Amino acid sequence: MLGTVLLAFAAGFWAGNGLPYYVAGSTGDRTAPSPFRPSAVTNVLTGWLMLLVAGVCWHYADTDAHPLPGHGAAAAGVLLVGLIHARLWRADPWHRRSRPPRRDGLRVFRRMRG
Repeated sequence: MLGTVLLAFAAGFWAGNGLPYYVAGSTGDRTAPSPFRPSAVTNVLTGWLMLLVAGVCWHYADTDAHPLPGHGAAAAGVLLVGLIHARLWRADPWHRRSRPPRRDGLRVFRRMRG
């Protein structure tokens, strides 16, 4: 039963995490918080991969043997990732918007020399 609960929780978590990326990318939104290159295609691929992982976890969760704990754990996983997204989705967790612009190293060195 522990394996069912853990795999079902992981399936819910991955599905709840993958769906917003997939929807954002398929609507052309490039601003989803991803550690990868910010583009709509990257968001679609990231979301699709997460949904694929969720499907594999759900397949092996054996929720037929323990339906209530399995479905409850999946619901808890979706809820947890939803709360995480509610706090961090537009908060720029990868600090892309707050990075200082890149400078030419030689120009910086010349300023330091005076």
